[in-house]
Amino acid sequence: MYKLKIFPVNIEINLGKTKVLKEVLAENGILVDYPCGGIGKCKKCKVKIVRGNKEEAEVLACQYEIKENTVVYVKPKKEGHNILQEGQEREVKVNPLVKKLYVKIPKPSIADNRSDWGRIKECISYYKDLKIDLLLLRKIPTILRENNFHCTLIIADNQVIGIEPGDTTDTLLGMAFDIGTTTIVGYLINLSNGKEINRVSALNPQTKYGADVISRITFASAEKNGLDILHEAVIGQINLLVEKALIGTDYTPENIYAVTFAGNTTMSHLLLKITPAFLALSPYVPVLTEAIVVRAKELKIKVNPDAPIFVLPNIAGFVGADTVAATLAAELDKANDLTLLIDIGTNGEMVLGTKNRLLACSTAAGPAFEGAHIACGMRGAEGAIDHVYFADEFQYTVIGNTMPQGICGSGLIDVIAGLLEVGIIDSSGRLLSPEKIKNERGKKLSNRIKNIDGTRVFVLEENTATGSPIYISQKDIRELQLAKGAVAAGIEILLNHYGAKLSDIKEILLAGAFGNYLLPESACKIGLLPWELKNRIKVIGNAAGLGAKYALIAQDEYQRALEIARKIEYIELSAISEFTEIFTNKMGFDFGGVNE
Repeated sequence: MYKLKIFPVNIEINLGKTKVLKEVLAENGILVDYPCGGIGKCKKCKVKIVRGNKEEAEVLACQYEIKENTVVYVKPKKEGHNILQEGQEREVKVNPLVKKLYVKIPKPSIADNRSDWGRIKECISYYKDLKIDLLLLRKIPTILRENNFHCTLIIADNQVIGIEPGDTTDTLLGMAFDIGTTTIVGYLINLSNGKEINRVSALNPQTKYGADVISRITFASAEKNGLDILHEAVIGQINLLVEKALIGTDYTPENIYAVTFAGNTTMSHLLLKITPAFLALSPYVPVLTEAIVVRAKELKIKVNPDAPIFVLPNIAGFVGADTVAATLAAELDKANDLTLLIDIGTNGEMVLGTKNRLLACSTAAGPAFEGAHIACGMRGAEGAIDHVYFADEFQYTVIGNTMPQGICGSGLIDVIAGLLEVGIIDSSGRLLSPEKIKNERGKKLSNRIKNIDGTRVFVLEENTATGSPIYISQKDIRELQLAKGAVAAGIEILLNHYGAKLSDIKEILLAGAFGNYLLPESACKIGLLPWELKNRIKVIGNAAGLGAKYALIAQDEYQRALEIARKIEYIELSAISEFTEIFTNKMGFDFGGVNE
């Protein structure tokens, strides 16, 4: 029997057998991030331990086995994550996926003894071939006779999905969700008028099992009950967000009669508890790409049990319903001019085209933009350096205006752009030693170039919340080069297949949280986005969330989403022979942007 003490939460646990520390922490509700999925690669789950009477040591929670009495010190996580909920909205004609109809049904008599269901259909004869399931049919006689044959019908897709006593037409709610790899955003909507009642957000709890989709696919496939764990985690968070959205209202979960979901293909599979295993194996085949409609009770989503759940269609293994929803929100399917839509995250999904033709691809941008695999990287949360400025003085801003504890993706891009501009990084991406810096502005910052653990780094701040310096290393620069090279290569290949030039693009639309918070100028300086188009960039916020809202509010928008998914031509970059060469060429910083 081993004893494990966990500080600062002050928990003591008795263990009867050897166990990995990660499992014990999870079982006791102690949150530690495992961006690599717990395979020991990212080293973000470091904790301090004391074994028996030995000295303190630092270990990885995902790898360390408890074989003796142990004390562990887990750094408490800071909350206050920057989760993007806003987007650039447009007018949509309200025609929701679910409707309510109040009907007064003629009472039966000896002279008129038609069936109850036949009487209902006669009252709404403009619905042809109306359907109803057996369980609901059983409720009809009691509800009608107890309420003087007055009732409200809930109808979705030509099927009665609910019947309520009296007139309840003034209560018709829906929710739209954007399930991101990192965050989940939900919108509570009054479907009678299309007005938003509330919006809520949270971290995707699946991040505990991996920062990116590949890590989660691996966890779902290789871990015992992995698929169940990931599915239950996301459903649990959705239910918490439903509760949160209703706080301060007079509504109940049963008043929510329809839900739409947008997410990447992996998130859609995990939501539906469908194995994503083959998404990570060539030829990267999803189980389904079509839209699917299920009842809330089938997924144990705590809204009206009979509410239809509309999961929007995916396009391919790595271009999902979130891209479909963003394309819908941005109305690329109606664009007259060539437009490029990009959602940059752990993957870089992009769509290029006009109303006549749309091409899409996904680049394995890697988790650098989310702060993973970066020495001092973190998500866009309280304590993260989110912007860095190389003006007369070196300055930065921190989310929450607190002491910094790391740097997030937008800050990382600013730093690299600035270091390029002042000549501390050369065009190959090499972090120069102080004596090799020629730029006068760079020389003034050369005192920030130091050696940590045998590695040359550029120190942003030494006075931090963690007590350790925040810095950018040569490895961090290479990680960013891989990520930005993949995105830039994807753009070039889309243009090549479209038969267009950079100058033909009239507008670049940046969607998603990362696109919302990064500075377009910095993105262009490092070559993530084309320098030539720096004045044509427009930030459109959470377009995927808006698309999910529009599909919920209006049947026409939902049908457009289905058509967009069918219309978009998908390009698998790994099948393009010239991709590797283009990607390699795009990794450098020699395009000239910082010299203008």
